[in-house]
This record gives sequence, C-alpha cells and structure tokens, in this order.
Amino acid sequence: MRDSVSEPESAAVSVPFHLAGVSHHTAEVSVRERLSPAPEDALAWLARARDAGTSLVVLSTCNRFELYGWGDGDPEGELRRWAASRGVALDDGLLYRRDGTAALRHLFWVAAGLDSQIVGETEILGQVRRAVELARRAGTTTWELEAAFAAAVSSGRRVRRETRLGRHPESVSSAAVAQARRCLGDSLQGRGILVLGAGEAADGVLRALDQEAPGAVVVLNRHPERARELTAGRAGAGAAGWDEVPRALAEADVVFAATAAPGPVLDAATVAGAMEARGGRPLFVFDLALPRNVDPAARDLPGVRLFDLDDLRLQHCPAAVADSPVLAEAERIVRAELARFRRRLRHRAAGPRLARLHRLAARLAEEEANRALEQLESLTESQREVVRRMADRLVRRVLYPASKVLGG
Repeated sequence: MRDSVSEPESAAVSVPFHLAGVSHHTAEVSVRERLSPAPEDALAWLARARDAGTSLVVLSTCNRFELYGWGDGDPEGELRRWAASRGVALDDGLLYRRDGTAALRHLFWVAAGLDSQIVGETEILGQVRRAVELARRAGTTTWELEAAFAAAVSSGRRVRRETRLGRHPESVSSAAVAQARRCLGDSLQGRGILVLGAGEAADGVLRALDQEAPGAVVVLNRHPERARELTAGRAGAGAAGWDEVPRALAEADVVFAATAAPGPVLDAATVAGAMEARGGRPLFVFDLALPRNVDPAARDLPGVRLFDLDDLRLQHCPAAVADSPVLAEAERIVRAELARFRRRLRHRAAGPRLARLHRLAARLAEEEANRALEQLESLTESQREVVRRMADRLVRRVLYPASKVLGG
C-alpha cells in the first residue's frame, strides 16, 4: 500500500519526525494486546515525556500501537522499554521504525485508513485525532507535531469525502456483522444478537445491524444506563446489566464482544455453561476488543466458533483491493496532501532566513542609493526619490527568485 511522495526527497527540509510501532502487519493479536496500554498508562507516559521536555503522541488501537515524536526524542527506545516491562521481546521484525518523510508518509496512510486491517475503515480517523488531542492536553506536542497530525486528519477526511471509501465505509464492527451474516446462511434475519459493551465499537455493531433485520438485540454493560443510551430509539433492542450474561449467552445466536476491559470478560467456563443450556445450537462469537474480551480457550469448545481481530482480517474481504481504482485515487490524494504539508514545513523553516535576507537587501539598497546620490548633487528631491525607488526595485527583483527557491 506504500507509495513514494510526488516531489523529490532532495527538495525537503530536514524533518525531525520519528515513529516506532507494532501493528497487525508485524504482530498477531496476542502480542498487540500485551503491549496495549491502559488509559492510565498512556497518561503516565505522556506525563513523563512532558517532564523530560520531549514531544510524544501515543496512538493505541486494535490494529496498532505507535509512538510519534518531533525533535530529539527516542520513540523506539521508549517502545522497547515498554515492551520489556510487559514481557514482550521485540525481535524478528515485530517493531518498525520510520524517520523523517517516511514517518510523515506512514502517519498520512494510517489516518486515511490505507494501513488498516480493514482497508478504508472509519474508526482510525477519530482515533488519530483523539491521540493528538490527549497529547496536547498533556503538554507533549510541538507546533510541528500538531500540524503533522492535523494535516494527516485533513487528508484522511478528503479521502473519505472524494472516494468510494467514504461512500461505502468499512469498520471492524461492520466487517464482523458481515462475517456473522455469512456464517448464518447469508442472513441475520430473526437471529438473536448479544452485544457486550457500550462504546464506539458496540455502537458500530448496532449501526451495521440496522441493515440486517435481526431478531432480538440485547446490549449488556457493567453500567446498564450506558447500554440503555445506546439502544434508545432502536426497535427490537434491549439493554441490561452484566448479571444477565449467562442467560443472554444461552439465548443468542451471535455475540459481539467490544468492551474496554483490560482482560477477558467471558471465560471458557462461562461460555461452556451457556453451551450446555443451548441444546446443541452453535454459537458465533466475535471478539472485537484489544485486549481480547473472550478467553481464547473458548475456541476449543464444541459448537463455538470464535473470531478475534486476526481472524476477521483473514476472513473478511474488504470492498477495496490492492489494485482497485478506489485505492489508486485514495493514494493520489494522500500523496498530494503530504506534498502540500512538506511545502508548508519548508515555508515555515525558510521564514526567518527570508526575513534576514530582506532586511539585508533593504539596507544595501539604501546604502547604494545614498552613495550614488552623493555624486549627483544637482538632482532635485523628486529625482532623488526616483533613484531610491530604482535601487529598491532592483534588489526586490533579484530577491524574488531566491525567495521562491528558499520558500519552496
């Protein structure tokens, strides 16, 4: 999915932008969940970066865990230390690093959804925006770092606005619903649906189910009022608390687990107990969380088909394929927006130099005009003004092409 930018690298100003990360390209879900920081971990990390005077943005999603920084920070070292503290050895190509323009290019591709498990998925744009907002509030951003993320988000919005990726948006949630439909004879009509969680992914499941005409839909959450908010106004959807899990598991045909819990909320024993009450009916379980919500051991239970994020990547065929005109157009937009941002960086870097050059030129023009006027004592004041303006215009005409080169 990678492509080169449309302008030569030699034209670029030095870009001290760095990232280090682990993603679905390099690590399976069992590794990614061990590296995924809890919200309090991310806040503590940002606080340390602020105290150390370094810039940092932490981007943690179900697809990736990436650290971005502008300046002299060392995101790779930070990530390796974090991984070691979680018992993960970042060997065998698990960790990747990008610097300079390559790091910018990666961020733009990520925000456009072109680097996701589900190509063109919609959630990543909001996740990128929230990551830099969190860093801004923590005091770990620079003008350049915020500008890079803002440009990447703007580019991602343009991709969604101007291509079919936006008209037919994909997400992990919609992919899971599509896969469930295929598992059940290409129809969810009349099927019992259980949704665990009441966050963004759970909302995405419900929106995808709006097109499927399922049977009863039940949303369970540890805070029942949040589940009720999510189901309000949705016909056939009900909400309840966590104590209803055993009964709801026994009655559902499909389960979508999408909570923000730091570990499994469904253990194998709970699922096994539900299977005993089902009379042999199969149960399809889709674990959309990272860390995973469902004990992987449940995969071995008779009658249970468990799909995690990696299974969805393998099973779900996105609407866009690598050689499609949709992706070609999306990549063209990203390249153009990346080139525009790099020009903006050059303009900003050239500003102080251009200001000094213009001050020097103005002084030289004045000196040379005064030297000439000392030898032309008979000129009237209006004629003297003509000489001064001529000197100023000559300097400006010489400076114009130099300013164009320095400013990009």
